[in-house]
Amino acid sequence: MKLLRTCKYCLLVTSLPRSVLGFAPSRAIRATKACTKTAASSYSSSSLAMNENDHHHEKSKLSIAILGGGIAGLSCASRLLTQHKKSYVDPSSSSSSSRYELEVTVFDTGRLRPGGRCSSRLPGDAPAVAKGGGGGTSNHRNDRRACDNEGTTSNNNGDGEIPDNIRKALAGAANDAGTNASRDRIVNGMGPVDHAAQMVSIPDIDSPLDEFRSQLQEWLEEGVVESFPEDSVCELIDENEGGEGSSRESKLQPLEGEMYYGKGGMGNIPIAMREHCLSFNQFGDNYTGQSFRILQDVWVSPSNGVKYIGNHDDANEGDEGARLWELRAGKKSLGKYHRLVIAHNGKCADRIMSRTPARAFHSLLRTRFAPYVPRWGGREMTLNSIYSLAFAVKSKKDGGGGDDACSPIVDALSKLSSSSQNGKNIYTVMIKNEPSLRLLSCNTSKHHHEQNPNSDSNIEVFTLLSSPQFGKKFKGPQENLPPDLVEKVTVKLLRGLERSLDVREGSVIDSVVDLKLQLWGAGVPVNTWKTTSSDGGADGFVYDAAHGVGAAGDWILDPSVAGAWESGRRLASWMLTENEENGGSVVRSVGLPADRSSPQSSSSSGGEDEGEGGRFVPSLAALGSGIGTVPSSPGSRAFEFPSSEETGRSRGPGPSGSRNGRGRGRGGRGGRGRGRGRGGRGGGGRSNRAGNGKREGN
Repeated sequence: MKLLRTCKYCLLVTSLPRSVLGFAPSRAIRATKACTKTAASSYSSSSLAMNENDHHHEKSKLSIAILGGGIAGLSCASRLLTQHKKSYVDPSSSSSSSRYELEVTVFDTGRLRPGGRCSSRLPGDAPAVAKGGGGGTSNHRNDRRACDNEGTTSNNNGDGEIPDNIRKALAGAANDAGTNASRDRIVNGMGPVDHAAQMVSIPDIDSPLDEFRSQLQEWLEEGVVESFPEDSVCELIDENEGGEGSSRESKLQPLEGEMYYGKGGMGNIPIAMREHCLSFNQFGDNYTGQSFRILQDVWVSPSNGVKYIGNHDDANEGDEGARLWELRAGKKSLGKYHRLVIAHNGKCADRIMSRTPARAFHSLLRTRFAPYVPRWGGREMTLNSIYSLAFAVKSKKDGGGGDDACSPIVDALSKLSSSSQNGKNIYTVMIKNEPSLRLLSCNTSKHHHEQNPNSDSNIEVFTLLSSPQFGKKFKGPQENLPPDLVEKVTVKLLRGLERSLDVREGSVIDSVVDLKLQLWGAGVPVNTWKTTSSDGGADGFVYDAAHGVGAAGDWILDPSVAGAWESGRRLASWMLTENEENGGSVVRSVGLPADRSSPQSSSSSGGEDEGEGGRFVPSLAALGSGIGTVPSSPGSRAFEFPSSEETGRSRGPGPSGSRNGRGRGRGGRGGRGRGRGRGGRGGGGRSNRAGNGKREGN
């Protein structure tokens, strides 16, 4: 099946609902809406092939598949296309390898649009027909209780009876699933709702971010992002913390620094990135050697979706070497590609690569879920879990409504402000006086220019993010949260907010008119994989040259939008530069564990801090905030690592090992035997003290 085209935007495999398009300020979305023909919805291997008449096939090709349409994946795609165009159109280039064609395909699981954790809900978004969860999207969700799931608690709420308005909001979320009625729900219809990432800033890391600064300035000029107004981002602290007595003395204090948010929603940042990538789809005399496709709502099968088929001895004629990877979604082929980029993390990324020969690469994708890591960083990528509650509240009626009316939340923020700031002008609050919470953001204030003109002016929509400790304690099956767990978590979060704001119990809960709960099971990385490049800085990406596969993401550089963007850019630059300098192949690996990397690995040992081939290091900023690298006040308390009793038995770092085995084995080399032995050169072992004592092979 050939793709139908009337413009470059028709390469989108799925189109957005018309009701969504009117609320997105992106030119890409408006252009998509204007098209009269869209790409076929099928993603069979034939539909993925470009129209052969569109390109000059006397040149060789390089095809790259990117799994993940978040910031890292789109940044990688953008850099690949931009850098390739410069070399392709440069008439002074005498290298024949610079005249190959580039095809970039991004596979994203997002149902409506790309973005990953940097995404937004927009008015008119069609409801998901899911298995359940997140406040209920399945007609069968009431058949499932929390006690049916191992590791979850009973249905005893612990906060008293569930208020009727909360039950009604939760019932509405369940009963409206799969119907147009859910599009009209208050929390969906007011305006954009940022339910994950809340801001963009420049993290203070030991790695240059000049290119991201330039990109941020470009987004600012184009209206993709907007600066937070002065004093609109605050910390909510307890001034009596650590003092005598149990009384709380809460206080809001403004934060300083460069802070930005997506104008019209954080999700407009990845939309702008997608638009930029689509602009490379030119034809005829305007063709410059690149093509880009993005496929939405496509799940590459975790069990058999990625297959290594590489054999450098059977290079396809007319291609840049052999196509090394074949992708599948169920029984449907998604095509064959020369290079593969993993731009997401969590269990899916782990499982996708687990059956491939790229074992060293796969070892870095193994994931554990916890709110903390040991002081030395841990042996595996560690992600926390965070609940996100989007809820709508009514303004107080004693003010008569209108401009002077405000919700109990805004009223409380006004009273707590140290600068007599009007609560309506406070967009985001970093919560540091309540252990169950980490952030409160008012979507109505932040996106006031993008509000639905037909919405109720006396409604305010907030996003409340839990702490990772809370997320772990009440974690459930992400795609199918039991209804009693949803009730329990919702009430506990709102009660925690009331305590944090020093308001009367029930004042916030009683004003809630709609809500939606979501669990980010694979939330924010609390450690990052660090290897050191030849110039002394962090590599910021991973590439396995032997198998033609790379990884980019915030877990490699910094848990922030900036870290994800920069990681994707660096990986793309490395892949193309090496490809062109070595006649169509990348010959050096970057960032692999030393015992598995090739002798030509560019990563230095990095001294004792990195060990041989790098190590995971704790992200103090992410551990402290719980939601990634965000600004904090100069007087904020530094993060303190919990005791071993809180985190469980710590794993001593030990020397770097193969990590291939998963059983308890002698010598720690990964054998599957049951015998105990000293750690040797294994993947590190268990120890009450880091690096000492008897260890069990990992």
